[in-house]
Amino acid sequence: MKLFTEACLHGLRARLCDDVDALDSYLPPQVAAMARRVAEALDVPELAAT
Repeated sequence: MKLFTEACLHGLRARLCDDVDALDSYLPPQVAAMARRVAEALDVPELAAT
């Protein structure tokens, strides 16, 4: 549970800072992979203005 929570927080921070590529530089591989999946899930394309 702690690993999942940590990955969610890192993924959210990476998405907000638009720095997903940096996850691999400071996280263990398992946490970085989970954080990357969280960040990708949070990546919502912006709707085009009509």
